[in-house]
Amino acid sequence: MYNKFNAFTYQLIISLCRFYPLKKKVFIQKILDYCWEDWTAFRAEVAMKELDEQIEEIHVAWNREQNEKQKPIYSEEKPDGSEAQKLLGGSMRLTSPWISDKHEPSS
Repeated sequence: MYNKFNAFTYQLIISLCRFYPLKKKVFIQKILDYCWEDWTAFRAEVAMKELDEQIEEIHVAWNREQNEKQKPIYSEEKPDGSEAQKLLGGSMRLTSPWISDKHEPSS
């Protein structure tokens, strides 16, 4: 666990250094040295949370993609003229999209 105050102090000093030349001051450098470990732990935690969110988004996208690929393919043949097929229609099939049947009409 890290000290949040130290992490905040380090981040604040680094932000201020963009506008003012504070790093040349000895006491500022000592504060940065003292707060370094807490700031790195804080940044690692933030990076890991962002990474977890990105991974979750990827998993949701993969699941959505996978569900689209899992939908069965419906096909129906025309009746061949027999009395039963005149009443009921031609034969119907549901096939899996990952199994291809050479005799199956493509949809």
